[in-house]
Amino acid sequence: PVTQRIGSCVRNWKLPEVGRTVHIVDTPGMCDSTYKDVENVHLMVEFFKTLSHGVSAFVLVFNIHNTRLDEYTKNMLRLFEKLLGPQFWKHVVIVFTHVDEDQRDYLEQNIDALTDPAEGFVRVIHQWFQLQYQPPIVFLSNRDTRYSQYARDCFMELYQAVVSVEEGARREKFTCTFFQEVNNRAGIVQDNFIVQSIRTATAAIPQMIQSGSRAVTNVCSVM
Repeated sequence: PVTQRIGSCVRNWKLPEVGRTVHIVDTPGMCDSTYKDVENVHLMVEFFKTLSHGVSAFVLVFNIHNTRLDEYTKNMLRLFEKLLGPQFWKHVVIVFTHVDEDQRDYLEQNIDALTDPAEGFVRVIHQWFQLQYQPPIVFLSNRDTRYSQYARDCFMELYQAVVSVEEGARREKFTCTFFQEVNNRAGIVQDNFIVQSIRTATAAIPQMIQSGSRAVTNVCSVM
């Protein structure tokens, strides 16, 4: 809920310095009931237009102090899977923030619970979506990397996680029929296509309707 709008930037990847340019797209969570319905749908439209040329990695970011896998999170991931297809999971990296060096011992129990191979966070997602593979998991510090070697090491681990999903895809960016269809359109026709796709995907997920996302479907139907 901290992120209120779509933001993006293009930067050189510095940790480590690998001579690569990265295009980062930062978005609010999708299907968040705290947003106004129309705004939420417009955010989704802008988000998917930004991604239409392909994606190296989908980075799902969670605060280490709030790791409940609630229905909102589940619905957001259902929507992605419905729109993009189950292959998008091969490009997912799961990140937990606020794992600072001076808090590491205090958080060790949380980290152990999240990474538990039988009941951990990733394992639960694995079971929910019947995945054939397990997304990499990274713990990031929120400290300034200029003054913390530990924080720098964390970001290097993030880079390695992104590389691992890229290598799994043979260095090809993720794309899908939905992205290709988005690229085949422009202007209002493109926007309407994305809205219609979101409406169709949302309506096909009964749990989303039951858990309070019916309004998103209704808004899409009149846009």
